[in-house]
Amino acid sequence: MAGATDKRVVLLNGPAGVGKTTIGRRLAATARNGVCIHGDDLRRFVVAREPGAVEHGLGYVGGTALSDVYLDAGYHLVVFDFVFERPIDVERFLGRLRSDAAVHLVTLWAPLETVAVRERGRLDRERLGGRVAACWRTMAANLPELGAVVDARGGVDEVLAEVCRQIAAGTGAGASG
Repeated sequence: MAGATDKRVVLLNGPAGVGKTTIGRRLAATARNGVCIHGDDLRRFVVAREPGAVEHGLGYVGGTALSDVYLDAGYHLVVFDFVFERPIDVERFLGRLRSDAAVHLVTLWAPLETVAVRERGRLDRERLGGRVAACWRTMAANLPELGAVVDARGGVDEVLAEVCRQIAAGTGAGASG
C-alpha cells in the first residue's frame, strides 16, 4: 500500500458546464490507482427533502467520506468534481477529511456565456437555467480564494495539461497533509 505522502485529493471546482467531469475523469486516469467522484451523482441520492428538516451541504460531506474510503482502500488520486462556490464550501470538505493526503483545489473557469452554452448542450442532465448564472457570479466574487484557476476554454488535452501543471506546482493547494 502506498504511503500517505503520495496520495492526493484534487477538488476540481467550477460552474456547471465548464468541463469538470471530462477533466476529472481524465485526471483520475493519470494515476496508477485513480478515482473520480462526480458531484452530480451525490445529488441524485436525495429523493425527497422537507425544507428545514435536514442539514444542507451534505454533498461536501459525502464527497469527503467517499474520498476517505478510496484513500483508505489504496487509491493514490481521488478527484472530487463538484461546485465549491465559496471558501466556506471548501472548508466543509477539508474539515471532515480524515486522510493526511495532500489536497489541491483547482477551479476550471470560463466566461459566463461559455458555460451557459455548454450547460444547455448537456443532453444527459437536467437543465439548471438561471442557477448557472447565479453560481458563476458567486464564484467570480470568490475566485481569488478558490485555488489555482485554469482557463477551461481550450481543448481537453490542453486544459488537463494545465491542471496537472498547477497540481505539480502546488499552486492549487487547499491544504496539505
